[in-house]
Amino acid sequence: MDKATINSVSQNIKKYRILNKMTQEQLAERMNLDTQYYAQLERGERNFTLEKIILACSIFHVGIEDIVVLPQVERPDNAQAIQQLIPRLETLSTSQLLLVEKFITEVLPYVK
Repeated sequence: MDKATINSVSQNIKKYRILNKMTQEQLAERMNLDTQYYAQLERGERNFTLEKIILACSIFHVGIEDIVVLPQVERPDNAQAIQQLIPRLETLSTSQLLLVEKFITEVLPYVK
């Protein structure tokens, strides 16, 4: 992620923390983080891991696109997108395919 996206993630998590009337200490505890470390994350001095972003989505009951705002890109229809993916998937190793499967099952459900 670029610096702007990282800052956006930090600010969005802060926004949802405040909307949910939580202190940094309370959210840090829910995320199993040290309070000072969490404060660095919120200030954008450190980067949230994907795992912690997903945890924040779960805590706040929001979709990942509410936390990670990506630039809009024109999307092909699903059939076309799948056809474009097949050749790429065929080149992946077993461990890479397992990572893709994990992404599909654990991250995509949070995308609206």
